[in-house]
Amino acid sequence: MARTTKALSGAAKDKALRGLAESAASVPADVARRIGDVLAGHISEVRIRRDTWDAMKTARAQIPQATLTARAVPASSPAPTAPTAPVAAPLPAVTLFDPFAFSAVAVLTRKGKAALIAELDKIASATQLRELATAQHLAIDPALTAPSAIRAAVVAATERRIAERKAAAS
Repeated sequence: MARTTKALSGAAKDKALRGLAESAASVPADVARRIGDVLAGHISEVRIRRDTWDAMKTARAQIPQATLTARAVPASSPAPTAPTAPVAAPLPAVTLFDPFAFSAVAVLTRKGKAALIAELDKIASATQLRELATAQHLAIDPALTAPSAIRAAVVAATERRIAERKAAAS
């Protein structure tokens, strides 16, 4: 049985994602380039249709628009319309928050309380502090709203978690 898709990662994946983004007819070239860069930076691997991959390899350019339109637009949907004015506003920078960028328990254990407070001070948003606490299983009071109060609660919860680990180990 012939395979219909190809797994891509690394430079081949980046090239494929950028090529797909740049081949969209209704998207300005600079926007398509930025979309391709963002996708390439955040996606670690993809599976692409074999015929699309072969077309990209042989053409060494973008995929023909007819191929994209045939796949992207089902027969029952209306044809896409071209935008009336080009998009002039720059795209906002994509910044994703990673609640696992550092381990609160590891920082407190290895570097101390001051280092943990310094790491938490880098996070300005109360929502992101809550995400960190939830992801790292640190119980904090849901009524807290100020980022400084949430930071203090995260430090206290981390200390409690370490104490509970030590108690369980003894």
